[in-house]
Amino acid sequence: MDDAVVQGQEGQFRQIVEMAPYAIVMIGEGGLIEMVNRQAETIFGYSRTELLGQAIEVLLPERFRRVHPAHRASFVAQPSPRLMGIGRDLFGRRKDGGEFPIEIGLTPIKSAEGIKVVSAIVDLSERKRQEEQFRQVVEMAPNGMVMIDKSGVIEMVNSQAEAIFGYSRSELLGQSIDMLLPARFRGGHPHHRAAYFSDPSPRAMGSGRDLYGLRKDGSEFPVEIGLNPIMTATGLKVLSAIVDITARKQSELQLSNLVGQLTRSNDDLNNFAYVASHDLKSPLRGVDQLATWIAEDLGDSLSHETQEHLRLMRSRIGRMEMLLDDLLAYSRVGQSDNPVGAVNTGNLVRDIFELAASQKNIQLVAAQDLPVLRTQKVPLELVLRNLINNAIKHHDKPQGTIWVQAQPCAGGYEFLVRDDGPGIPPEHQKRVFTIFQTLKPRDEVEGSGMGLAIVKKAVETVGGVVTLESDGKLGSAFRFTWPIKPD
Repeated sequence: MDDAVVQGQEGQFRQIVEMAPYAIVMIGEGGLIEMVNRQAETIFGYSRTELLGQAIEVLLPERFRRVHPAHRASFVAQPSPRLMGIGRDLFGRRKDGGEFPIEIGLTPIKSAEGIKVVSAIVDLSERKRQEEQFRQVVEMAPNGMVMIDKSGVIEMVNSQAEAIFGYSRSELLGQSIDMLLPARFRGGHPHHRAAYFSDPSPRAMGSGRDLYGLRKDGSEFPVEIGLNPIMTATGLKVLSAIVDITARKQSELQLSNLVGQLTRSNDDLNNFAYVASHDLKSPLRGVDQLATWIAEDLGDSLSHETQEHLRLMRSRIGRMEMLLDDLLAYSRVGQSDNPVGAVNTGNLVRDIFELAASQKNIQLVAAQDLPVLRTQKVPLELVLRNLINNAIKHHDKPQGTIWVQAQPCAGGYEFLVRDDGPGIPPEHQKRVFTIFQTLKPRDEVEGSGMGLAIVKKAVETVGGVVTLESDGKLGSAFRFTWPIKPD
């Protein structure tokens, strides 16, 4: 080959070496440095003139220099492109004596002077720093963390994984992930693992299925697993975040049992309310009829005191029937499957007031902008009827006014039903929403003491809140929120 051609090829080779993004060092069979590039000067801290002609061992830590000539001779005896020191951590040594992790690729080149070895050297300091940060993050994670390679071999675990599974770190590293699975899941796991590696993405493992882990002592426990693909220098890995959900499962079971018990208790109470309302009203009507017959049979022969006793008895019978009706209504609040539709609350309020048919001189002032709501009509009507009837029934003046307003609020509307009656003293306001509560003696009040309890239950059943404002002198104002149903 023409000398000019050879020189041209050598020049191109040197240009390629010089432009490489990593350090290049070429040595001869004697181990002396014959060529370096700018990157080699940068990472080792030597100038080119300081390196050329020096033994390659100048770039190695002291502890590696004695054995390196034997490794070099072994490579020259069987030259082939390869990575140096596979499976071992390699380090370079800078001019200032500092060491740093490196990765080295060896390539043999035949020349007229014999075998040359070109070393491509990569400074791994930044990568090692990032890997250490990653390991610290994994170690500090509140969940068990296990990283595996494509074959399912465990490469990293944190202390939470040790605690959850009962193994030490040394017992887990290098082992198959299958050791952490109950035997019944192991047969299908390689297939699931291969499917994940073929389409890696962050996801929950076994979505919709109950998953279990296996502790060192052989016991199983329910787990929740999140999978995350991690690309590393040695290929794709999978990092699994594992949560022991034993406590959650126990809580769910306890909650399910409590819900079952509450459902049964609620059914029993509803049945009791139904039976009480129907079976007790019949004998009450019989007693009322007897009182009527006595009054008719004896007529004027009854003393005034006896007539008063009969009147009082029939009044209490009527209140008892009302109480049974209200008890049944209270038990049924929130259980009706009334249809959802558009409800004109202005018309509803006016209809309720007209049906009240009170002999008192009470007027209604309903706001003109009362909304049309998409909701169930029956429970809303129940609330408004009880509040309006209460305001009429307890009003203590010759004439009075009831105001009804509404304004938008988060998720629905806030209604205001206000009157100018006697009000409710602050010390009694907490108990007015309790069943069977009245602020006057039973014989002086018309009602069962259930009205406001029904209001509270109906409002809270749909997710609203009811409050009372009153100074006990100048009327009462009841506010309640009412959610609207989406289309």
